[in-house]
Amino acid sequence: MLFDIGAVHDFHGQTYTATGRFERARRDGTIATILIWRSPCATCGVPFTVTTPATSSKFQPNRRCQKHKRPGQRVKGATK
Repeated sequence: MLFDIGAVHDFHGQTYTATGRFERARRDGTIATILIWRSPCATCGVPFTVTTPATSSKFQPNRRCQKHKRPGQRVKGATK
Protein backbone atom coordinates (compact mmCIF):
# COMPACT_ATOMS: atom_id res chain seq x y z
CA MET A 1 0.00 0.00 0.00
CA LEU A 2 1.22 3.47 -0.79
CA PHE A 3 -0.07 6.32 1.36
CA ASP A 4 0.32 10.06 0.85
CA ILE A 5 0.83 12.71 3.53
CA GLY A 6 -2.55 13.55 5.04
CA ALA A 7 -3.87 10.03 4.50
CA VAL A 8 -5.93 8.66 7.36
CA HIS A 9 -5.84 4.95 8.20
CA ASP A 10 -7.95 3.13 10.77
CA PHE A 11 -6.35 0.18 12.58
CA HIS A 12 -8.56 -1.68 15.07
CA GLY A 13 -10.55 1.48 15.77
CA GLN A 14 -7.49 3.68 16.25
CA THR A 15 -6.93 6.48 13.73
CA TYR A 16 -3.48 7.16 12.25
CA THR A 17 -2.73 10.23 10.11
CA ALA A 18 0.32 10.37 7.81
CA THR A 19 2.16 13.57 8.77
CA GLY A 20 5.45 13.29 6.92
CA ARG A 21 7.91 11.16 5.04
CA PHE A 22 11.63 10.71 4.62
CA GLU A 23 13.97 8.51 2.65
CA ARG A 24 16.74 6.27 3.88
CA ALA A 25 19.26 4.00 2.22
CA ARG A 26 18.84 0.26 2.64
CA ARG A 27 21.82 -2.04 3.13
CA ASP A 28 21.73 -2.93 -0.56
CA GLY A 29 21.96 0.76 -1.51
CA THR A 30 18.39 1.21 -2.72
CA ILE A 31 16.23 3.98 -1.25
CA ALA A 32 13.24 3.27 1.01
CA THR A 33 10.50 5.83 1.63
CA ILE A 34 9.33 5.88 5.25
CA LEU A 35 6.03 7.43 6.38
CA ILE A 36 5.54 9.12 9.74
CA TRP A 37 2.13 8.50 11.33
CA ARG A 38 0.52 10.32 14.27
CA SER A 39 -2.09 8.75 16.54
CA PRO A 40 -3.35 9.09 20.11
CA CYS A 41 -2.02 6.48 22.55
CA ALA A 42 -4.56 3.72 23.22
CA THR A 43 -3.78 3.95 26.95
CA CYS A 44 -3.44 7.68 27.75
CA GLY A 45 -4.60 9.47 24.59
CA VAL A 46 -1.42 11.55 24.21
CA PRO A 47 -0.41 11.86 20.52
CA PHE A 48 2.67 9.89 19.47
CA THR A 49 4.38 9.08 16.19
CA VAL A 50 5.30 5.80 14.55
CA THR A 51 7.04 5.06 11.23
CA THR A 52 6.24 2.48 8.56
CA PRO A 53 7.57 1.75 5.07
CA ALA A 54 5.49 3.62 2.48
CA THR A 55 5.09 0.54 0.30
CA SER A 56 4.37 -2.02 3.02
CA SER A 57 1.56 -4.47 2.28
CA LYS A 58 0.72 -4.71 6.00
CA PHE A 59 -0.19 -1.91 8.40
CA GLN A 60 0.39 -3.06 11.98
CA PRO A 61 1.71 -0.02 13.87
CA ASN A 62 2.32 0.42 17.58
CA ARG A 63 -0.87 1.39 19.41
CA ARG A 64 0.70 2.98 22.48
CA CYS A 65 3.16 5.78 23.18
CA GLN A 66 6.72 5.13 24.35
CA LYS A 67 5.69 5.56 28.01
CA HIS A 68 2.92 2.95 27.80
CA LYS A 69 4.36 0.49 25.28
CA ARG A 70 3.69 -3.16 26.11
CA PRO A 71 5.08 -5.41 23.38
CA GLY A 72 2.99 -8.53 22.87
CA GLN A 73 0.13 -7.22 25.01
CA ARG A 74 -3.17 -6.53 23.28
CA VAL A 75 -4.99 -3.26 23.80
CA LYS A 76 -8.02 -4.01 25.97
CA GLY A 77 -11.30 -3.45 24.19
CA ALA A 78 -9.68 -3.87 20.78
CA THR A 79 -11.82 -5.09 17.91
CA LYS A 80 -10.74 -7.24 15.01
